[in-house]
Amino acid sequence: MSKLFTFVVVSVMFSSQAFSHSFSCAVGYISNNSSTPNLVYIKMSCKASGQFVAGELSGCSSERISDDTVVIDGTTEIGKRYYSQALTAFASQKNLLISAYGTCASESQTTPVVYSMKIKNQ
Repeated sequence: MSKLFTFVVVSVMFSSQAFSHSFSCAVGYISNNSSTPNLVYIKMSCKASGQFVAGELSGCSSERISDDTVVIDGTTEIGKRYYSQALTAFASQKNLLISAYGTCASESQTTPVVYSMKIKNQ
């Protein structure tokens, strides 16, 4: 029982800190490039709330962590779903709710990785 309680407490503490880099706005644009072909960049039309601090994130080596862009791996199953959701939100001009992990992609050390995504009516 005490192990479960410890796990719950640590999970709550970690999730409030690690998943605080979030957005609730329209997608500005979606991009890919040949230097990081597996990654899909989603630039939002707003700045992140509860922005990450450089040096506190896994895989982020830059002094500046992007405050308006997140990244997904377009080759994974969840990445393909996120990509589809982002395209749908962009095409329909709906807001996207995104939370980012406390980590950056190894190929893009300034851009947080998406943890969760939802499409929202305005």
